[in-house]
Amino acid sequence: MTSSGVLVADLDADGTADRVSPATLTGAGLTIAFGSGDGRKEVGPRDLVGDRGEDLENVLAVVADFDQDGWMDLFVVATDTAGGDDPVDPGVSELRLGPFSARGRGQSDHPVDLPEPRAVTVADHDHDRYPDLASYGYEGDGVYATVARLGGEKGLDGDADEGNRPYTKTAEQTGRKTPGSMPQARPTAFHPACDDGTG
Repeated sequence: MTSSGVLVADLDADGTADRVSPATLTGAGLTIAFGSGDGRKEVGPRDLVGDRGEDLENVLAVVADFDQDGWMDLFVVATDTAGGDDPVDPGVSELRLGPFSARGRGQSDHPVDLPEPRAVTVADHDHDRYPDLASYGYEGDGVYATVARLGGEKGLDGDADEGNRPYTKTAEQTGRKTPGSMPQARPTAFHPACDDGTG
């Protein structure tokens, strides 16, 4: 992790350092630069989600080594616009274990059940060695909440189980995209510091 908050790592196992620019708190602004020089290719969440999610309204993504195997993983979610009191199920909501390509293809895909995500970020809920996921979403009937999916040696928990429930926080319904209390891990919590030009 550079001093400016850029994650430098070989994401696609081609031997070249790639760069993940800091995402916005919502996960919508993630930018990844694969390669360097003339071969450099910049992509965002919509480029990474794939055919099942590219036409959906909201596409969010975060990058972290959720299973701590030495390769960065990609979590990506795509949801259509809500149309009533019931939450909309995401068209795509999955962890793609790294290394992963510039099209978002990983070594294996693992579904992660989340209530209509409006924002996602890397968090450190339980202060172990694994990064966690925080998702702020609409649960239905005017209720918004931040929920957790804990990281572990298999990646992220796919469902809301007893380990995740203590980190759920109900939020007031507001026009803001994320609550001020959205948890976020320190940039260097899971990534060692490095110079801007090295990884």
